[in-house]
Amino acid sequence: MVMMRIILLLIFLIPSAWSQDVQEAFKRKDYSQVSEIFKENPSRNFNRKELIMISYSLRKQGFYRQDVKMNVRLIKKEYERFHKRLLAQIKSGDTIDSDDYPEALKVLYWNLMNAYGNIILGYDNQSQLIKKDHEHYLMFAKILSELEFREGKVDKLNDKITAHILMLQNKIYKFSSSWYLQYMSWQQESQLKGPSVSTNLIVTNKGLCLGTDLGYENARYHWYVDGGVFFGSGGVSADATGSGISYQQSNVPAYGLKIGPGASIIVSSSKSRIGFKIPVVYNSQRLTNPGQAGFSIQSESAISVATSLYSRWQFDKWYFQTEFGKYVDREATIWTLGIGRSF
Repeated sequence: MVMMRIILLLIFLIPSAWSQDVQEAFKRKDYSQVSEIFKENPSRNFNRKELIMISYSLRKQGFYRQDVKMNVRLIKKEYERFHKRLLAQIKSGDTIDSDDYPEALKVLYWNLMNAYGNIILGYDNQSQLIKKDHEHYLMFAKILSELEFREGKVDKLNDKITAHILMLQNKIYKFSSSWYLQYMSWQQESQLKGPSVSTNLIVTNKGLCLGTDLGYENARYHWYVDGGVFFGSGGVSADATGSGISYQQSNVPAYGLKIGPGASIIVSSSKSRIGFKIPVVYNSQRLTNPGQAGFSIQSESAISVATSLYSRWQFDKWYFQTEFGKYVDREATIWTLGIGRSF
């Protein structure tokens, strides 16, 4: 009999001691201690006041998922009848009188919406998890809207959450491609060499380039590889100083390939962009040698590397683009104007 009394006394004293520890730690604003007391025995039948203290402590430490569980626990413990009735009214489309529901229940809904909101704001990248969290967030935002509780603050947080989710979506890279037709002007260097003199020849060519680009882009950046085939013709005229010889060629056929990586920044909602390319250009063009003995044409390498500035002005799927560049190994330029279509 004495042993039974001791056991019963311990049963009543231990919860009282736990409750006192929670309250003392909460008064000291030792929120981590409050959380530790809870973690030691999470299944304990905490009373309403303790659950509120634990919920607040978890929230202050940024443990929002645990805070969600505390608020759900409070609703089930204290307001389950009101909660079920409210959900049924919302589902059936009935008119809801906010005064029919306790203010404390509305605060719990507010805590739940904010907890899910903070969880969503903690995501750095889009994932499947955020969709489920967003569904929960929207559910509690709708409940608060139906109850007409802190509507201005609810709307403000809704805007913040919507902007964050849009930002995460905009970070996602997607495959992109387009084709284009360009008017192209490019220069090719050669040398006219004689017995005692030489002079540089710059052939200015004009023609068309048909190409495509393949890459990945999000709402801000575009990384791609650009390539095309070009064909056209050009001419050159020069005097070999002191030699008394003039050299002239016109309509000299030229063709080649242009391929290389590029990157751009998307600067508008229409996906217009500016950036750069590093094209490697293969140019095939043969100049005839002069008729005078001792003179010949020495062509530069057929393969050259250039750096170019690039702009693309988008109009729905169609775009207008420009490119202006300079070869890195010679004083020659390359530029294009064209139209294209993205997919």
